[in-house]
Amino acid sequence: MGIQQISDTFVTAVTREVLPKFGLAYLVDDCDRTWAITRCTKGPGLEGMQPGQRCQLTLDRHPAYTLVREYRLLS
Repeated sequence: MGIQQISDTFVTAVTREVLPKFGLAYLVDDCDRTWAITRCTKGPGLEGMQPGQRCQLTLDRHPAYTLVREYRLLS
């Protein structure tokens, strides 16, 4: 039995912390939810991210959880 995806959601979030050596970045959206990006998340790469930078996140929503599928940096 596969995992059923409900829908894609787009969220704008601000980068709070970037840890490229660990392959992680943490972002916070307007609803004060924290999102994590890993080195495996589709996007331009953690090396170019800076704290305070805005990103658009594409989320995969599932019945039991939501995760970041892709991100892009906003100017």
